[in-house]
Amino acid sequence: MSACPEAGLGSVSAGLLLDAWNFFEDLSHSLKADPPLPSRGPIHDSAYEKIFGGEALEPTAGEGAWTAEETAAVRELLRAGLDLWEQAVPRSSTG
Repeated sequence: MSACPEAGLGSVSAGLLLDAWNFFEDLSHSLKADPPLPSRGPIHDSAYEKIFGGEALEPTAGEGAWTAEETAAVRELLRAGLDLWEQAVPRSSTG
């Protein structure tokens, strides 16, 4: 997981990524979601620390800043969080 643009979308700041991670964690606890977010383990903890520190998201960090497992863990958590958001927010019938 680098700060390099993927699919032309650009990069995201560590602060915004942490906000999203924490928001989805809070949302999962308040909804008592099923399925819940992926279990936090050493890989998630390592990825969170890298985001928290911010250096691993810098363009100068290089490809070796993230393991494939850390990248997959972050993506899995964010995808699951987006699924929770979709469940939590009713769609408008007007539009």
